[in-house]
Amino acid sequence: MTSDHKRSVLVFGSSGQIGRAIVAQFASEDRKVTAVSRGGAKIHASDVVEVACDPFEVSEEQLSVALAPDRSPFDAVVWAQGVNLNDSLTSLDWPKHLEVLKANCLYVTFTLSALLKAGLLSRAGARLCVISSIWQTRARQEKFSYIVSKAALQGVVLSAAADLAEHGHLVNAVLPGALKTPMTESVLSPAQIGALASATRFGRLANLSDVCDLVSFLCSERNTSITGQFISVDLGYQNVRIV
Repeated sequence: MTSDHKRSVLVFGSSGQIGRAIVAQFASEDRKVTAVSRGGAKIHASDVVEVACDPFEVSEEQLSVALAPDRSPFDAVVWAQGVNLNDSLTSLDWPKHLEVLKANCLYVTFTLSALLKAGLLSRAGARLCVISSIWQTRARQEKFSYIVSKAALQGVVLSAAADLAEHGHLVNAVLPGALKTPMTESVLSPAQIGALASATRFGRLANLSDVCDLVSFLCSERNTSITGQFISVDLGYQNVRIV
């Protein structure tokens, strides 16, 4: 790889809060970014190419052309798309359950398959990173479809890490907990946020920048051996309890 090579990164889900922040992080690091969302995120940053596309509404060939018209492979890919839903087995809406599974898990499988078939991952070995959640290995009330979809993502990441190793690709997942963001403040009460913050002795929530910094490292040339890993960004919340 030449020293003047500008590493190219593909980010799915760029209109979401985490996806938009990841795009901004990569752009600030002088990487060439292709940002994908259904309607376009209107980022308007230099070296950021925005693609408005729903992968499930086009063929694999059409998708590959939309993502890389010049057929240049990507050095890194991040999946930050996804949806949330409050439900349980006693209130299960089957069509909605399938939509959550489709958006949170099958989306990754479909787009990764399309990228591989089109030869759009760097032959030098791409860095692939999925944004999942600490709830992929834990359960909480009224989150049935969401947790099932994130648990399925664990199998996707592990299988991809095993199957793609021979091609030099590194595959990992970042698992955010509750983050200090306007969205968190809009959906949780001050009491709920306080309970989460006091669950560890840090007395605060992790920041969005913590997630971006970790994704940046995993998708950089500095990462040479980390693969098949699930790294939480939650100040120890899922594994540490104050009693």
